[in-house]
Amino acid sequence: MKLRILAVVSCLLLSAASSFAQTAPDKTPDVSTEMRNGFNEVNGWVMKAAETVPADKYSYRPVDTVRTFGQMIAHITDSYNYFCANAAGTKVEWSEAVEKGGTDKDTLLPKLKEAVGRCNTAYSSGNAQLKPLFINVGHTNLHYGNIITYMRMMGLKPPSS
Repeated sequence: MKLRILAVVSCLLLSAASSFAQTAPDKTPDVSTEMRNGFNEVNGWVMKAAETVPADKYSYRPVDTVRTFGQMIAHITDSYNYFCANAAGTKVEWSEAVEKGGTDKDTLLPKLKEAVGRCNTAYSSGNAQLKPLFINVGHTNLHYGNIITYMRMMGLKPPSS
């Protein structure tokens, strides 16, 4: 029985690998473009979530030991300000200025959009440092996972679903 399962799994893996090999582009992907695409995807979900969640739910937190939804959006905004400034060559220290400020929807959305604008500039730059941009994409994905959970607990459908 184990041999049969191993054979089926092997065939599936070989089929997938063969399919990928046939559709893979001939040129090496542009790392900057792929990084920007990754940011655009996860940031699009974060922005849609921030816009979708009602203002009265920004104070929602599943348990007392975690951030509220608003604090989560503020934390992502602070991280955009940090990582994208450093990628653009402006050395800044980590700051929780947005998270320590107001975390209501009306206060956060303009700050998030402003931070996204700075990130878009950094991701579009031909001379930005890639490491902070890469870390930013990973960090945002991690917290978008939190946002998915929060939204489901609030009875809302996450943007990526």
